[in-house]
Amino acid sequence: MIETVFGLTDQELKLALTILTKLGIAALMAFLIGWERELNGRPAGIRTHMLLIMGVVLFCEASRGFMGSESSRVAAQVVVGVGFLGAGTIMRTGMEIKGLTTAASLWSTSAIGMAISLGGAYLLVAIVATFLALFTLVVIDRFEIRFLKTKRANCLRVEVQDQAKAFDLLDHLTGRHNLSVNSVSVVQSTPSVVMVVEVRGETRGILELAVAHDGVLAAGWEDGV
Repeated sequence: MIETVFGLTDQELKLALTILTKLGIAALMAFLIGWERELNGRPAGIRTHMLLIMGVVLFCEASRGFMGSESSRVAAQVVVGVGFLGAGTIMRTGMEIKGLTTAASLWSTSAIGMAISLGGAYLLVAIVATFLALFTLVVIDRFEIRFLKTKRANCLRVEVQDQAKAFDLLDHLTGRHNLSVNSVSVVQSTPSVVMVVEVRGETRGILELAVAHDGVLAAGWEDGV
């Protein structure tokens, strides 16, 4: 039926089925990585990762069909394109930079797509690489929270309306579970109070918590934390 409609030879039909199989495997691998990003509310989720990897596989496969083309040149341009896409997921809020891990996951997903396109032994490598990426995103993230981020002191720079609001904010932060304030440095007292608060413990969500607090005008991490 397919041969009749599209006029495909047996060899062409076999090639089409091979490419479609690669696309299916690639979509599944990207779904797993995108699902983890989606669960964590990141800007690039399931659809972005799936569309990206399918595009990478198709570019790599189609590059072999052009006479005199060099697949390596196409692969290089794909990497450049993914770099621009990854840059779009990186956001800077004050002194805080977000989206680097998501950009890296897109970069890794594109590499997995290229490996799937190559097939053979690279297909097994791509599958293992997918689970290594998931291990990094899930397990290593929890490891950092448990053993690294909670041991390292971070400096939060905040601007509040007045001194009373500053004390209220400090009480609010110290009341958070698994977070302690090591020191407070006031760098400006008028017309608003600007202070650098050194905190230690679980800092995830602290910036958002500080910004949403009554009387806080601005907040950000020192040194781009």
